[in-house]
Amino acid sequence: MQDISGKNAVITGGGDGIGRALALELAKAGANVAVTDIRGDAAEAVADEAAALGVKSVGLACDVTDEASIQEMAAKAVAELGPIQIVWANAGLGIGQGFTTARRENLRWMYQVNVDGVIDAVRAFSDSLKEQDGFRAIGVTASMASLTHPDAGTPSYSASKYAVMGIAEGLRTELAPDGIGVTVLCPGLVNTRIWDGARARPEKFGGPRHAPEEAGAHWREAGMSVDEVGRWGVEALRGEQFFAVMPNNEDSRDAVAARQAEILAGIRYPTG
Repeated sequence: MQDISGKNAVITGGGDGIGRALALELAKAGANVAVTDIRGDAAEAVADEAAALGVKSVGLACDVTDEASIQEMAAKAVAELGPIQIVWANAGLGIGQGFTTARRENLRWMYQVNVDGVIDAVRAFSDSLKEQDGFRAIGVTASMASLTHPDAGTPSYSASKYAVMGIAEGLRTELAPDGIGVTVLCPGLVNTRIWDGARARPEKFGGPRHAPEEAGAHWREAGMSVDEVGRWGVEALRGEQFFAVMPNNEDSRDAVAARQAEILAGIRYPTG
C-alpha cells in the first residue's frame, strides 16, 4: 500500500457524490487535494471539509467540457499545491435515453463530460507526471455499466462508460513505461445525485434543469454508500490495482460473467 501522505491530488467532479468521497478519502490518507467541479461553490465546500482533516486543500471551478477551463484549473492547482502526483478524472453524468431517442444536445453534453473530459483532464497533467519520480497515479471513474450489457433505458450512458474503460486501459499501457499507475473504479448503483445531473448543465447544452426529488428515489433506496465506494477506489489506487469493481448486488456481478460468456461463445478461428 503506497503512502500518499504529502502527495498532491486533483479530483474532477469533486463537488458531491463519488468525487467528494474520493477527495475526502485521499485527504484522510494525508494527500493535499484540489477539488474541482463545474460548481465552484460546491468544490470549495468539499475543499473545506478536506482541509479540516489536516491537509492543504483548494476548491476550483472547472468545466470539463471546455479544454481552456481545464488548463486554467490545472495551472491554479499547481500554483496552490505544487506539482500534482495523483489525478482522478471523476466528472461524469448520465442520461436515461438511447441514441435514437435522446436530444442531440444531451448526447453531446454527456460524451464531452464522460469521454473528452477524462482525456483532457489527464492530458493537462500528463507531462508533469512523466517528469516526476516516485509514486504517481491516475484514477478514472467508470461504472459497472462499462463491464456489462447496457440496460434497456441507458444504452447511450453505458456506451460512454465503455469508452471510459477503453481510455483507462489505454492509459495503463501508454503510461506504464513512465512508472505511472492507473486505477479504474467501476461501481454499481450508488446513492448519489447523478439522476439530477442537469442541475449544472452549461448553457451551451441547454442550461440547468432540476429533476424532482422523487426521481432519485431508486438511488436513495437501492444505491450503495458513496463513502464505501470512495474508500475502495482510493485503496485500489494506493495498492496499485487496476480494477476497482464494486457491484451493488450479485445480479450485477453475474452480468459481467454473462457478457464474458457471450463474447467467448462468439469466437471462431479461421480454418483455412
